[in-house]
Formats: sequence, C-alpha cells, structure tokens
Amino acid sequence: MPSYAVLGATGATGGNVLKLLVQNPQNKINVYVRSKPKLLQQAPNIASNPNVKIFTGNLSDTAIIKSCLEGTDVVFSTVASNDNMPDMHVAQDTAQSIVVALMDIRMANPQARLPTIVWLSSASLNETYHKKGPAVLHWLLMTAFSNVYGDLAHAEKYLALHKEWLKVVLVQPGGLVEDKPHGHELNLEKPADFLSYTDLAAGMIEVAEKGGYLWQGVTLGVKAKGTRIEYAIPGRLVKGMTFHYFPFMWWVTKKLHLQ
Repeated sequence: MPSYAVLGATGATGGNVLKLLVQNPQNKINVYVRSKPKLLQQAPNIASNPNVKIFTGNLSDTAIIKSCLEGTDVVFSTVASNDNMPDMHVAQDTAQSIVVALMDIRMANPQARLPTIVWLSSASLNETYHKKGPAVLHWLLMTAFSNVYGDLAHAEKYLALHKEWLKVVLVQPGGLVEDKPHGHELNLEKPADFLSYTDLAAGMIEVAEKGGYLWQGVTLGVKAKGTRIEYAIPGRLVKGMTFHYFPFMWWVTKKLHLQ
C-alpha cells in the first residue's frame, strides 16, 4: 500500500493533492495541517476514512512533522503563500522542519527508508524557463512576489545542503488559477502560462509515481486549451509591488483588514 504525507492540505494545492489521493483506496495518507477544523470543513469525508491520519500543530514542532513523515514513501510539500508579506519564512520553516524530522528518523534507524520530497516551487526560480520569456515580465513577477520567491529560494538552497542523502524533486509551475482540470503533461522545457490547481496536483502525483527527476525542476504544460485567465493577477501585482517598495503597507492593510 503506497504511503504519502501531505504538508499544507488546507491550501489550494495541498487540498487538491489530498482530494486525488483519497480516490485510491490503496493509498495510506498522513496529513499535516495547522487547523483540523478547517481541514474537515474543506474535506469532511476524510474524518471517517481509515486510510487518512491527521497531524495538527505548529510547523516548528518537529516531533509532529517526524510522526507525519515516518514510514511514508512520498512527501508532498505544498505549504505556501501568495501574499508578498515582508520577512516571509514559511518555506524556510517547512524545509527546516522536514530536514530535522528526517535527520531524527535517520539517527533512530540508519536503515530507515526515507521518503522522496515533492516540493512545490516556481518556474520563476528556474533560469531555463524564465529566460525563454520576456525579461520585463520576469522582473515584474520577481519584484511583486519578492518576499515569496526570496523565501522559496532560501529554502531550496537549504534543502540542497543535504543533497547527499535527501531526495527532492522540484515541481515548478507557471501561473496558478482556480479552474477545472484541462489535463497536464510533465516536461523539463517550458511551463504553461496558466495551470489549474487540480492539474498541478495531478502532476505532482504523477511525478511521485514515475520516480526519478531528483533535484531537477519539473514543470507542467496543459493538454487542452481553455485554462481561464486569472484577471485578479494585475491587482495582485500592484499589491505585491506596493509591499515590496513600501513594506510597512503590508502591516497597515492587515491592521485595517484589507487583506
């Protein structure tokens, strides 16, 4: 019976990964979330699913993360944020918790089977991908989401420090939108401009099932046209640019409940 861990199952990507995994009754799934009520509100059926075990707590509690990861074949790391919050470190916290947890497992049993980490990254951090597009667009994205990508880049550098024993695959999609699935295809060339979260989740699962791709950036294309354009993106870019150049505005908008 395949065994998986999903970190961040209440998010758009993690929620779709979980939704697809539970469709196979052979899958055993450990789920980490900060809020169990939120998870059960989004996926009430898993409460009675004997193949799903829920782990709740703070991401920095490595004992909980260790219990969630132990004995699994694949870990889907989908903890993420689209908000350009100053001094963001959610990806770094996730990477550190994963590494410490797996180190503890290794120390307790040097022969322990360690899982492959399928890590949600971004095509914006892959030079092979972004060099094929307009430089001004890449600059705009890297500025509007500077804190998000900075956090992600530092996290991936930290993971790479443990390359000798850690198994990681970087899944690097382009723009993500809420939409119905249109079919996905894995490639190492150029990501789709827009991809639904459902197609991303299916792609991450396919990466896990195929194996390989260790320490490579895998991106996703779409099989059929029709993925909707995310018209809210211009607004997000403006907001992200504002938080980049005027970080204090993030705290102002949060205090005024404008986020």
